[in-house]
Amino acid sequence: MNSNTLTTLHFGIDANRAAALTSAFHRLGYICRHTAVDEMGRMGSAIRDDKPDLVLFDEAESAIELSHCLEAIASQQLDLPVIVLSNSETLMPDHQIADVLAPDKIDRISRSCLREFWALYTRRNLKSTEEELKAAETRSEQILSQSDEAIAYVSDGMVISSNRLFAKFFGFDDPDELDFQPVVDLISEQDQDRLKAALRNTTAKEGARVSVTVQRQNGEEAETGMKLSPSTLDGEDCIQITLRDEAGESTTNSAGTIDYSTGFASSIRFVQQLEDVAAHGLVGGNDGALLLVGIDRYMQLRTEIGIGGCVTLAGDIADLLLSHFPKASYGRIDGDLIAIILSNISAADALKQAQKVCARATDRVVTLDKLSISYSLSIGVLPITKTRMSGALELLDNLIGVCDQIREETGDNGMGNGAAMFVRAKQQLDQKSDPLTLFEDAKADNRLQLLYQPVVSLADEDRHYYEVSLSLKDQGADEISGEQLLRAFEKQAKSTELDRWIIVEATKQLTRSKLTGKPISLVINLSCNVFRDRNLISWLNVAMKAAELSPATLVMQFQASAAAKLVKPAQTFGEKLRQLGAGLALRSDSAANDDLQTIRLLQPALTKLAVNPKESKTLESAITSLHEAGTKVIVPDVDSAATLATLWQLKPDYVQGSYVHSPSTELDYDFGDD
Repeated sequence: MNSNTLTTLHFGIDANRAAALTSAFHRLGYICRHTAVDEMGRMGSAIRDDKPDLVLFDEAESAIELSHCLEAIASQQLDLPVIVLSNSETLMPDHQIADVLAPDKIDRISRSCLREFWALYTRRNLKSTEEELKAAETRSEQILSQSDEAIAYVSDGMVISSNRLFAKFFGFDDPDELDFQPVVDLISEQDQDRLKAALRNTTAKEGARVSVTVQRQNGEEAETGMKLSPSTLDGEDCIQITLRDEAGESTTNSAGTIDYSTGFASSIRFVQQLEDVAAHGLVGGNDGALLLVGIDRYMQLRTEIGIGGCVTLAGDIADLLLSHFPKASYGRIDGDLIAIILSNISAADALKQAQKVCARATDRVVTLDKLSISYSLSIGVLPITKTRMSGALELLDNLIGVCDQIREETGDNGMGNGAAMFVRAKQQLDQKSDPLTLFEDAKADNRLQLLYQPVVSLADEDRHYYEVSLSLKDQGADEISGEQLLRAFEKQAKSTELDRWIIVEATKQLTRSKLTGKPISLVINLSCNVFRDRNLISWLNVAMKAAELSPATLVMQFQASAAAKLVKPAQTFGEKLRQLGAGLALRSDSAANDDLQTIRLLQPALTKLAVNPKESKTLESAITSLHEAGTKVIVPDVDSAATLATLWQLKPDYVQGSYVHSPSTELDYDFGDD
């Protein structure tokens, strides 16, 4: 964030006033770059991608409603000041509106903008500092857990944290067993006073060293050196104790930044980089992939060629990987594991490249003295998207599992020689998570699909229909369904990303279809969020022209009870939909009371009536009411010939169900047989 450059979004600000504001900022010593937003479709991306410092909104002149702008900002959880230009005496600043000013007060507007800009500047700097502090604490925890040195932290003479190597040195299996134990109790009695003196002499300016004899859990004694250094843990002052050898030097340099056998980043350095990617995404917001390359049968190879041979082997693998991914970020995670971060590549393409690497690896031979060694690789691939991901260690653990699964499925004594995509556990698609995250996860795992179920006419209609529903591949019993995901989006009432995805995929299928004969239309189930999207109709018009499809082939279907809560925007949407040439449909549980009133107001072309076909009296009454309201009726759940025979007497317009045809991923029903 540049301290003398403002980036603003203008809603309803004409060119003359924008120029006047730019001049006012210039006189005050600031540069102002602005973007004009005049349509709903541009608003979301401008707020998200342009990274503005504030919004100037003219309530009278803007083509977009103020409430929609505020909802878009709130939905993305942005700290973005909004200054409203209005002569209204009732509009007041609140938790979302920073100020309300008269539209013609240019100087006052510019100074109000600067005030909010500097307040935002301060908040962002504070947030950045807090994030840096948290990152530093996270790195400290990682260093503690991954270091090859035995480390513990002591406060007031008590062990408050330690790593596994420290615990193991004293004979404990779990570091938690050492928590809150007096550190002097770990030392032989004759050296306890010396350790206490060393702890007292460790000040904020300098540390101390002491050699002691420790008393292990099994009663054995061992000599060790201790380096005592002032430190902090979770914001509290403490002393870090590092066990050293007799020379007072570290026994390893693995906490460095470079793995010298490959030239790649060390494990700790790479994990830090991956944590940043997991939290904030790749640079530029691009998609990419995380690869974990595992050496098959590594322990057997290590026995055959020794540590020195493994260094040579790692170097050869590094050369192979660099030839395929020259611009990637690499890390040596363990002796047999190399991780790679790829940018600007789809996960599917990354998988194809990984499979090529595996194929080339089997052709390579590493010569060690007079011994020739061949090797194979197993590679796990995980998509990196804009959605916030799990922590770095969890991501790597997931890919280790993929490599293990490759080797198990091959069944050749640990010889994997293949690549596979990591698929998130289905239970992650639960109803508690953010719907947009669920959508991105399911899309990244290629688990979203559309099902098409024919809607068959009981009369001699000129057009036949397929109902389009969202589904998840291999859905588990405890997992959110496609319908529930759509309803979850509807509860938030802000995003139409899922609706647009459904429309695009459905029209693609219709375009690919080679059906001939009677015209086919799609009845597409959507969320009521589209009623608020003022740009959707124009977007749909462009999409239909690009696909060379008639708008008459589309009918948008909504739940009547949900539409009842948004009657006015639903009426406007329905009118525009009919003007385009497309149709509107509703789903009703009973066609009574509120649902019937909504149906009369929205005038849908079709109404799907969710009444049990076996309840003939209730169904007959509902069909009569709907026909009187001017809508054609679809009766679903027809599961037998007897049910169909009953419906012939009740005269709905269309029927649907397993007896007619079950939902399918293809438009494969022969309407000529109905």
